[in-house]
Amino acid sequence: MEAIRGSLGKAARFLRHLPRGYLLGFLAFAAGIALLAASLVSYVAVILVVPVIGEAPSGTAELDVPLNLTSFFRAQLVVPSCGVDFHLLSDAQYQAFLRDGQLPLPTLDCDRTEALIRYRVGHMVTVYNAPASAPNVPYEITATFFAEAHPYAWLSVPGAILGVGAAIWIAMTLMTRETQKLAAELRQHQRKPKKK
Repeated sequence: MEAIRGSLGKAARFLRHLPRGYLLGFLAFAAGIALLAASLVSYVAVILVVPVIGEAPSGTAELDVPLNLTSFFRAQLVVPSCGVDFHLLSDAQYQAFLRDGQLPLPTLDCDRTEALIRYRVGHMVTVYNAPASAPNVPYEITATFFAEAHPYAWLSVPGAILGVGAAIWIAMTLMTRETQKLAAELRQHQRKPKKK
């Protein structure tokens, strides 16, 4: 217990003899860093929910879909029966499909009814391997669009100003102290009588 009291006493004496510029500068610098860290706080928010409702005919069908609001959304499929593959395609994937007829793996089907999409979707291709006489399969795809929000981004401006100002204050205090020490040494050196 005595060791802790002794350490605290030494720390208190050290802080009392510390120049005000160092102590306040450090506190201002720490506050600036805290503001900068707070400005990085973000969260993901739902900005829009878009339903896409239709019927998938037998064979391969193409449809333009308005799912290009953001490049991050969750697609949820509701379909009454299996057998239909839903390919949500970006513009580049759609151009590749038009060029060579190849499709990537299905984005949604009756086994995978939910997917996180990390690209902008402008086209959908459905593939339903059924006879031409088969009835169309109704479906509903709900796209929930997300966006990252930074509610405290404005704190980066005062945080940067405070951090840079505190660093300059500490540097100027250090430079002033060292200049005063050099001036005192020079005065002391000039007062000494010269030996002949």
